[in-house]
Amino acid sequence: MGSLTSGTAPDALTLVVYALDEMRETTSLLPVTDVARSYRRPWWRNIFFAFARSRSELSAGFAVQYLDENLDRARAHWREAVAHIGDLATYHSDNELISPLIAELRDAGFGQVLSQLDDDAIPRPMSETAVHLGRLVDRIRYCERIAQDARKTLTLQRMRDRQT
Repeated sequence: MGSLTSGTAPDALTLVVYALDEMRETTSLLPVTDVARSYRRPWWRNIFFAFARSRSELSAGFAVQYLDENLDRARAHWREAVAHIGDLATYHSDNELISPLIAELRDAGFGQVLSQLDDDAIPRPMSETAVHLGRLVDRIRYCERIAQDARKTLTLQRMRDRQT
């Protein structure tokens, strides 16, 4: 969806839900477990799996093979999340729940995720890549929890507003 181009802004709850969806898409594209599995395999398993590979081993291999492509897609999804939160700050700054949400996301490192997804920020030894992506996924999930709490609060606010 991206940043809004039409004259009408979706309500705050909709923007938070859109941002949450983009955050989840970002984490689903970061194959932390599969990348970690690919570098932890002992040397004798490398020889064995040259002949026979399990589904999880194939998955780990594909995770490494498509890592750059997945990172490009993850960056695109995170840009969408940033755009939705930016729209939220722009169009709903008068909502008393939005300013604390924006501040909490800022403190959680929401704005730093994109730079940590940059090719230059990702270490290339696979073991360091897995650690870096693991920390990044933890940060994104923390931001997700903040946004989920805001979604719940905004839903309650919407229900109260409809009752009055």
